[in-house]
Amino acid sequence: MTELMFSLDDFASENGNADDGVCRFLKFTDMFLSLHNGPILKFGLNSLRTNIISTRGHIYRWMLMLSRNGIKEIQLKTRKTDFYNIPYCFFSCDELESVYLQACVLTTSQLPPLSKGFRNLHTLHLERAIVQGNSIGNLVASCPNLEELAIFELISFGDINIHSTKLKILTIDGQFKHLNLHTPYLASAAIRLIFHTGDASNARCHFDLPQFIASLLDVETVKLHGRIIECVEHGFLVLKPPKLFNRLTEITLEINLGNVKEANLAPCLFQHAPNLRSIVLKLIYRKPIVCALWESIDHQVHVFQNVDAVGMINFTGSCAELGFLKLLLGDAPVLRRVEIRGKGKLREDAFKKLLKMRRASKDAEIVVH
Repeated sequence: MTELMFSLDDFASENGNADDGVCRFLKFTDMFLSLHNGPILKFGLNSLRTNIISTRGHIYRWMLMLSRNGIKEIQLKTRKTDFYNIPYCFFSCDELESVYLQACVLTTSQLPPLSKGFRNLHTLHLERAIVQGNSIGNLVASCPNLEELAIFELISFGDINIHSTKLKILTIDGQFKHLNLHTPYLASAAIRLIFHTGDASNARCHFDLPQFIASLLDVETVKLHGRIIECVEHGFLVLKPPKLFNRLTEITLEINLGNVKEANLAPCLFQHAPNLRSIVLKLIYRKPIVCALWESIDHQVHVFQNVDAVGMINFTGSCAELGFLKLLLGDAPVLRRVEIRGKGKLREDAFKKLLKMRRASKDAEIVVH
């Protein structure tokens, strides 16, 4: 038996006592791992329903047992509020290929020398992770064949520096100061930056959006969510020297179309992506809204030449949204579909304005949900 999956749900007590079920779950897992003879290639644990008493001790002990059995895949789904430091023995599992950890704490002092890294690890997923310093960057550096890195609900107060020649898919969702990428073969990047309203000025000081965007030159798909677009200091994109995102075909932005700086950044970014085909905008609203913003954009600069599909989420029919649609429809010669998902029923006056807009593409259709 080389694949082991343990779930707390399978140990429900007949008398309804949750503590009894937890105790039986812990004892059974301990006993099974200690008596197991032979390699364990995959280990999964699901204890989401409750906090495990002395989580640190149990996970440390289980990880130590697994490190001696040639483990290749680990999935630890523990309760998000039950944080634990990643045990040092975890870094002895040098045959690992795939890792999923939840509610973990990663510090620089935990990491082993790079020569003892995970040479076979290709997928690393962390959820609800507290990260100190640049320990994520150091961990990635110890994984020479890592292809996919996903971190959700990240809590970090430092810069993240990622150097990898194999990384293809990157997802980072959470709180951090800045993200530096040196990933020449990255194909997909999804970044969501979170910071509290009171920390907005602090985030703007640290996050260099043009520098970050310049590091995505070879990506094919980009998603920028959260408040990352707010970090732009100017209403235009400055890339030194001027560069093009020739491979970029899909982009998703969470954006306030009525904000001067955010709205000016969008067409500037589109203009640097000559092969862009798909755009999805997740619309957000923060006053004040500038209604005539999109009408002031130079129509001689064509930014939607190859775009054939556009999605707009949380559409309300505001003047800024209609201004963007007017520019898009009049400037996209191969556009085939615009899909609009509103917060409620679209106002009749906004609907009439949509129907009257000139369309550069005879095949363009507008679908309103």
